[in-house]
Amino acid sequence: MNKRTLIFSLMLITQAVFGQKSEWIHFDWHGETIFGKRFDKIAMSIPLSVENLPYKFCAQFDMGATQTLFYGNALKNYPIAHLSSKLDSLKPYYLNGNKGDFLRSIDIKLDQKKFTNTDVAFIYNYGDEIPKDSINSKNQQLIGTVAPDLFQNKYLIIDFPNQRIRTYDALPQKYKKANFVDMIVRKGRIKIPLKVNNKTEYVMFDTGNCLGGLLLDKKSIAHFADSTQQAKEFLTGKQWGKDFMMYQKEIKYDVFLNNRKMPIQYAQFTYYDDEVQFNKEENIVGLIGPLFFINDVVIVDYKNLKFGTLN
Repeated sequence: MNKRTLIFSLMLITQAVFGQKSEWIHFDWHGETIFGKRFDKIAMSIPLSVENLPYKFCAQFDMGATQTLFYGNALKNYPIAHLSSKLDSLKPYYLNGNKGDFLRSIDIKLDQKKFTNTDVAFIYNYGDEIPKDSINSKNQQLIGTVAPDLFQNKYLIIDFPNQRIRTYDALPQKYKKANFVDMIVRKGRIKIPLKVNNKTEYVMFDTGNCLGGLLLDKKSIAHFADSTQQAKEFLTGKQWGKDFMMYQKEIKYDVFLNNRKMPIQYAQFTYYDDEVQFNKEENIVGLIGPLFFINDVVIVDYKNLKFGTLN
């Protein structure tokens, strides 16, 4: 997770719990107006239960994150002494400079799917505080992030048309006919190759990137768009008291995932140096979000390092 996903991380997401007991995990799309601009699908959230706590929670599904975690500020007014007793301070975890410790061997449920003996990072001074008069609300309260650490060594299915995800130990036959491409995995994050102008460029598949479909940086935009093309403002506003600006250019070349032409017409980018640094460290040119796969079933094969799409 980095600052581009933080725009959504502090949202309070409300929605009723869906589904009966099932291996499928339902997710909801949520809209938000950011800096005066409306986005109908800005974040994916999953109903979340924690141990035996009787509260309605949810978490953002963010494949750009590396660790499932809870926001300390969001849980500040909840009676969670039982959880606090499971904190392990021997190996701190840091998120964007914010210190946390691990909750060891706790039980959680994503929708109705149980994950037992799970380690979850607890980031103390992070997130939005949920008021005391809202902790017993029938609406779900956003308290954390669901990351890919929960799905390693599995086949992860993201069924976008039916708004659900699940894992398999063995891939069902119906998914084997998907269009697969080799992927790279680092810290649970996945990178997939795009073919642009007869060159291969890697992007991170990030379900936390819903602002735009293809998010690049001030250097990598040159691989996709004409350098003489004037950039247009895509999103501008104030974030934590500082100016935030995102721009957009029209794509000059066709973009392919394996042999499939992607419906990419525009790319977004910023002029921030830390975006360049992040992409350099990850050996990518940027992020590709879920909006280009909205009509697909995505198969993330962590066992064989394959990324597939089925439509």
